Amino acid sequence: MTIAPPFFASALQARIPLELEVLYQSSRTEVTDADKLLGIELLIEAYCDLIDTCFVGLINEIQRHHDSKDLNEAHRILDEIKEKARHYLRWIAAFIAKDRLPPVIKHFYQLMHQLDINGSKQPFMAFNLTPSLAKEIRQVVATLEDGSATDFNDAIEMLIRVIDEALIPLVIEPRNLMKFNFIVNKTLDGVIALVRALFKRMLRKLAPKLPQQLYPQIAAHLKTFLIV
Repeated sequence: MTIAPPFFASALQARIPLELEVLYQSSRTEVTDADKLLGIELLIEAYCDLIDTCFVGLINEIQRHHDSKDLNEAHRILDEIKEKARHYLRWIAAFIAKDRLPPVIKHFYQLMHQLDINGSKQPFMAFNLTPSLAKEIRQVVATLEDGSATDFNDAIEMLIRVIDEALIPLVIEPRNLMKFNFIVNKTLDGVIALVRALFKRMLRKLAPKLPQQLYPQIAAHLKTFLIV
């Protein structure tokens, strides 16, 4: 499958798209309990890979030049978000009817792409961004690269918009396809709101602590997953 910019791309472990391909093909005829559990675990790994590639990678890049307790706190929050993803995805497995899984599996299968972003083809989970967000990304990244950004606030708000857009294909659309009951939906709404709040708090707390001389390195990292 091909995808054209602007898009978000998260590198994946090589085995994830291979196992998802097998799961997708088998789901076209029958879905077993084992398939359901495999799908949940693949999704957990894909979500954690995304957080590691984009946000843990960003924190690590900053820490290479400027370590601080705020960056250690950011790592803790990201670990908390990954743990919540593991917990709640395994929790919802009991509420997923097997006959509702094929469209969800197809949805995630269509997010898998082989892309040449860093000089060699590798598997990514990728989805398009809106033109307005892509324009904002180009503008913000340019100011980080050329030194005209006087603070990191615009970049943080841009990243928050990226998170909000990413939640649609990664969480909201799959949830809608699974047609949960009111109680499960309300629980998931609460989890989504909590994850958004954790991300926003972490990013906004970091903004004033980032040295301006690191902005070009941060911009380079952003361009590894925000393809605009």
